[in-house]
Amino acid sequence: MKKIVGAVACLTVLSVGAMAAEMSNAQIYEKYCKKCHGVNGEGNPAKKGPALNDKDVNELFDALMNLEEKGFETSEHEAMTHNMKVLERKKGIKVNPQSMAKYLYYSFNPYAKNK
Repeated sequence: MKKIVGAVACLTVLSVGAMAAEMSNAQIYEKYCKKCHGVNGEGNPAKKGPALNDKDVNELFDALMNLEEKGFETSEHEAMTHNMKVLERKKGIKVNPQSMAKYLYYSFNPYAKNK
């Protein structure tokens, strides 16, 4: 019985990991980010979600790296810290700062769209 329970637990972890690996940056943004950062990255003051569509790719990357490196221990961005914990620790979704920064920039920044 213990072997069966262990096998089921292992398969559950593997399936969550496979599901997370299959999510694109667009899917992650759509499902977990747009409520606070807006449909077009314009931000949502009611949710204290800052605009992302006015940032360049380096600013976005730096912000995501900062959250990844010390965000889980800092209260500077409490809501985002909480959300990143949920994504990574509970849902098994690891956001790649470089690819997500590029996605955000090229999807929402009007200057990037003109290039």
